[in-house]
Amino acid sequence: MSRELIVLTPERPDLTVLPEFIGEELKMVGLYVFDTADHLLVRIREPMLVSVPGETERLLDTDVPAPAWWVEIRAAADPPHARLVASRCAERLADCHGGTVWSASSS
Repeated sequence: MSRELIVLTPERPDLTVLPEFIGEELKMVGLYVFDTADHLLVRIREPMLVSVPGETERLLDTDVPAPAWWVEIRAAADPPHARLVASRCAERLADCHGGTVWSASSS
């Protein structure tokens, strides 16, 4: 599984709901997710609006109608469960906002 995931949504995603998605065993500080030992697991970037038609296809080789909101979610290389946490955040954001998740392994 790729360490970087891109969430593409037709509406601006509400990142304030992310703490609900990560579970009680983890904590969120700003747009960073940490485990109980304060190891960084996931970094989430602020949503960016992609308004140019065909831009997501050019960048990711996936066709998403413009405009679309682009959110980058990157898992730490270690520990291994960081990728699962990143994937859970990406899938839940996409589900809540009618979007899709792109990863290098899915292209």
